[in-house]
Amino acid sequence: MAEIELFHFPGSHFNEKARWGLDLKRIEHERISLLPGPHMRTVKKLTGMTQTPVLRVRGEVIAGSTPILEFLERTRPEPALFPKAETDAARARSLLREWDDEIGPAVRLVKFFEVMDARYASGTFCQGRNAVVRGLYRSTFPLVGALMKNKMGIDAKSAAAARNKTRRAFDFVAKASTRTGYLMGDRFSVADLACAALLMPCVEVGDWGGPAEASTEKSRRWHEKWADHPGAEWVREIYRRHRSPES
Repeated sequence: MAEIELFHFPGSHFNEKARWGLDLKRIEHERISLLPGPHMRTVKKLTGMTQTPVLRVRGEVIAGSTPILEFLERTRPEPALFPKAETDAARARSLLREWDDEIGPAVRLVKFFEVMDARYASGTFCQGRNAVVRGLYRSTFPLVGALMKNKMGIDAKSAAAARNKTRRAFDFVAKASTRTGYLMGDRFSVADLACAALLMPCVEVGDWGGPAEASTEKSRRWHEKWADHPGAEWVREIYRRHRSPES
């Protein structure tokens, strides 16, 4: 067992927040990829809940992307993610709470509605697994997907609301970054990391370290929908500047 383990979904934007924080602070760790649906048994044993990501550090368990970033900042202060000034740090934490509660779930919901099917799910979440596992997951995904859809309350009405919320999030980052290229002040911070990661499912970020996902006709149309938005260009630029291709 490695000293530091990250239990995660390869294609998840909340999980990308944690991966990015670990990589930015150059913390060696083992990544344990989980399959949505079957993951629940493993994660419940660790946290009593079903959400990922989960970080286990020498037996201590930290659940959730923002608590993981807070833990990393306390235990590995450099390079700093949170602003030094208390007022700015409080603003950053407020933004993270809003995006964790509102924007991240909205992006996940509408992308699931627009893109998710058995081919996309198996290609995205079964990375590194053998053909038997990929085939089994693909064949069972219609049932798994239906359960996930029901649990998240995904339908045409909720997807329309989530799509509008996603568009407003793109508008926000485009406007807030106009002066310096960053959301808070003139340097990269946890605000940029979190917002770029949570919008990443809408944007093709190339080889700059974002998790690979399956390319399907639906996913290509989804990315094209946002490609020309100034907020999407901001996401690509933040990834290009601050997300290592080797991560």
